[in-house]
Amino acid sequence: MAVVMTVIAATMKAAIAAIKHSITRFRPWDLVILAISVLITFSSFILVYATNTNNLQVVIEGVGQSYIYPLSANETISVQGPLGNTIVVIHQGAVHVEDSPCKNKLCIAMGEISRPGQWVACLPNQVFVRIIGTPAKDGLDGSTY
Repeated sequence: MAVVMTVIAATMKAAIAAIKHSITRFRPWDLVILAISVLITFSSFILVYATNTNNLQVVIEGVGQSYIYPLSANETISVQGPLGNTIVVIHQGAVHVEDSPCKNKLCIAMGEISRPGQWVACLPNQVFVRIIGTPAKDGLDGSTY
């Protein structure tokens, strides 16, 4: 047991020495370049993934009825279908089916949608929820590789 502890202590000392050595190898301009790289990466992430939900709409279609709400709304909608009421919730720029009388509950398992072209359907209850509108300029879509 003492041998194992000695080996672990020696390994930790070597690791700490390697970290100290690599930190002291940074020159001031290295840190500036690193900071700029992190800033560019973070800015790119924000520009690509930030969505403008002001012009996006949620279309909810049931048997003989249709609803249109802005994606920025906070609403709970009860949509009548052949099996009963399906509860659709719009909250914080996303939409999901909260409850449905269907047997499999696949519409609930589909989760939230928040981008144009995405949809959720409760086929047994004949309720279809989709998001329409113009996506953010040059945003990512399903075909981006």
